[in-house]
Amino acid sequence: MADASGLNVLTPAARTPRRLPRLALWAWLGAVAVSIPNPAKRGDLFDLIDGLCKLTALIAACGLAAWLEERAFGRLIGRSPLLRVVGALLLPLVFVLTAPLAGVTLGLLDYVGDDGTSSFSVAIACLWAASAAVGTLVVVLIDVVVSAMVQSLRGRIQLAVLSLVGVATLAAAGLAVVVSNMGSAVRYLSQRSNLTLDLGQEGKFRGEGLAEVMNKPEMVRLVSILVLVAFALMSFPAVLSACGKLADAVMERLHPLARAFDHLGRGDLAVRVEEAGSKDFRELNRSFNRMVGELSLSRNMERAFGQYVSGQVLSRIREQHGEATLPAELREASVFFADVRGFTSMSERLEPAEVLGVLNRYFERVVAVIDRHEGYLDKFIGDAVVVVFNGPIDQPDHAERAARCAIAVQQEVARLNAEGAFPEVGTLAVGIGVTTGPLVAGNLGSAQHMEYTVIGDTVNLAARLTGQAPAGEVWVNARNADLSPVQAQALAPFSVKGKAQPVQAYRVWPPPGASLPPPSAEG
Repeated sequence: MADASGLNVLTPAARTPRRLPRLALWAWLGAVAVSIPNPAKRGDLFDLIDGLCKLTALIAACGLAAWLEERAFGRLIGRSPLLRVVGALLLPLVFVLTAPLAGVTLGLLDYVGDDGTSSFSVAIACLWAASAAVGTLVVVLIDVVVSAMVQSLRGRIQLAVLSLVGVATLAAAGLAVVVSNMGSAVRYLSQRSNLTLDLGQEGKFRGEGLAEVMNKPEMVRLVSILVLVAFALMSFPAVLSACGKLADAVMERLHPLARAFDHLGRGDLAVRVEEAGSKDFRELNRSFNRMVGELSLSRNMERAFGQYVSGQVLSRIREQHGEATLPAELREASVFFADVRGFTSMSERLEPAEVLGVLNRYFERVVAVIDRHEGYLDKFIGDAVVVVFNGPIDQPDHAERAARCAIAVQQEVARLNAEGAFPEVGTLAVGIGVTTGPLVAGNLGSAQHMEYTVIGDTVNLAARLTGQAPAGEVWVNARNADLSPVQAQALAPFSVKGKAQPVQAYRVWPPPGASLPPPSAEG
């Protein structure tokens, strides 16, 4: 779900209702169908099969009851708090009242031979559903009533367990009182009814005799054990239901967070998690959103920083875990200047906006060429660009890279001119000088602002060669010609400012033997 800011806010998915357990339904129908033909006793094998059918029908019916109770609980999700509480209170009563009604209705199958398998299993299933609904009631009360007072997930779970234990304790205390007064209760009932206890060879007991039998310690112990087992069996669905629904409540808050981490692993920083639920989940989701927000801000800052700093510098900074200081070092590298010819006269003839438009169209294509050859764009100097190879990242073939990149720049300028990209000036002419040699590379500036750059005689010579190279040509120094396999043509030595001895230069573009363009004015 995207919000107004375009962020993808993940919320708990709507619970998908569990489908009817068809296996349990067919198992119950099959067990009932097998139990309907109920001829006279045929031996132990028949008794075993009949017992298995009854057990299968009972288990299958309880499974269907659990599904039905879960669907009823699902109808309460998203309702108003009052409706949820009222519905949770009525569910156990509905299932309890349904038990005898269903038993009587299905008891009609006795007339076609059913021995009570259907009615007994359905009655027990209704009691199972009623017990599970008690667990649902505890969960709803905690979610609606207690959640307003207890914000932590730990406190809510503790209250859920204490509530179940409290209900079980009260029920056990009530049963204990009943069992302890069992003799008096039996005497009262036997006096007002024909209540009789048949103990086989011991005879039949009623009235005072029945009361005396029920007061015997061994009988009280036996009844207490039976009541305890029955109570444990009937409370098990409530505990199972409450634990399952509490686990679902926890998982429905964990699932959006897991999906958010999956989005984050794919690089999606526009993902957020709804800050809702218990206090623990709100704090967890808030921390996740804050973390993703910081990552998004860092990426945006790096992207903006990358518009002013070369990708090679960013790579070095990442390798140094964010440390922006790149130590100065003496290394052999290649550097070239590309200078637009006639820029001075062009800037005098055109409006400032037109001058910038021409340069930006030119730089956009030239920078793409430099990036393809993995050169470091050191700086823009007006209409000129300074490009370095073998700094700040290592490039053993830097001499060849520099020469081929310079040639590719000239070819790109020729394509731009052919496309009519500069209608303001007609055509653009560029001269390039490439040098290879020792230079100092590193950060230059102050602690507040610095840039990675190169200085030294090799850099100065590149600027001098650029000034001497005619428009459309690429000149290199002797060291570059020695290291690069690019075919070069030696030029007549010439003197440059700052050099006592004449400089030997080579032309690599246009290639040797190609016709040279006519000379043009320099800017």
